[in-house]
Amino acid sequence: MAGFVACVIAWSAGGCTNRDAGGTQFPDYPPPSLDQAVTAGDTLPQPTATPPPPTEREVVKKLLIDTATRHGVNPALVLGLAWWESGWNQSAVSLAGAIGVMQVMPATAAVAGPLLLHRNADVHDLVDNIDLGTAILRSNLDRFHGDLVGALVDYYAGPSAVTDWSHLDADKRHYVWGVYRLAVAFQQGRGPA
Repeated sequence: MAGFVACVIAWSAGGCTNRDAGGTQFPDYPPPSLDQAVTAGDTLPQPTATPPPPTEREVVKKLLIDTATRHGVNPALVLGLAWWESGWNQSAVSLAGAIGVMQVMPATAAVAGPLLLHRNADVHDLVDNIDLGTAILRSNLDRFHGDLVGALVDYYAGPSAVTDWSHLDADKRHYVWGVYRLAVAFQQGRGPA
């Protein structure tokens, strides 16, 4: 805890930070839980895909909040994760082949749908995509006993990538802080959408 406090003090003075390729600053220590939110950088991260039009965003936002509530996940976390992953764009497809708002891989859906939803899930369908992505996040939070870092690293890179913070590479740390910062912004009512 003392190291965390020292790094927070140093970070506020310009130390203990990293910057992504776009110049966005993020700390080199793990984020606290969302109920202990800290200011986590100078600008909000941009989504990896172009967001849909505002009217469509409102529909997706409501669906994300309703699904998060149904799965018992903090809606701000689901909003932030989905914004980071796709900008809430259901037509987004990553270079790796992840699909939709929650960027779920078809192979993951084939296994996780029956396991977590007790049915097949179509990642091309907006409702199924959000339902499955949120169920995966819920499962990760359960598996890692509420540890946000473990849950998000697993979501991003799979369970074999989960390790203690000091052994995570900069890419995974950046992902965790990016989603966290967006979740805090949504929780505080100042999210990008």
